[in-house]
Amino acid sequence: MEELTYKDLSEAELDTLKDIYISSRVNTMTESDLRKFVKEIIIDQIKGTVGNAEEKEAWEEIKDHFSEDLTQKILEAKEKCNKNRKVEQKSVEEIEFDRRLGLLKQQQEEQSSKDMW
Repeated sequence: MEELTYKDLSEAELDTLKDIYISSRVNTMTESDLRKFVKEIIIDQIKGTVGNAEEKEAWEEIKDHFSEDLTQKILEAKEKCNKNRKVEQKSVEEIEFDRRLGLLKQQQEEQSSKDMW
């Protein structure tokens, strides 16, 4: 028997099969699976924005969700970013220090090789 494909179904039949699949899939998922799935969807929806229109739409969702707490959440985000910048600055300073140490060692090696000849 030949395997059926979506092309063998009418549009209404395919739509009904999709509804059956969605119900079955949701009903067989654990609460943890549901939470992970929803989180992935929200991440894609909010963080995967492209362009001003989608960014505005995400902003409106965020605004509606936090409503009266929006200002507090913005302040939390700003504070968190400022802390991260300080950590990043340390990393940049450490990288710069390591780079300078490397250059100093390289100069010392060049000096010692010149002294040998």
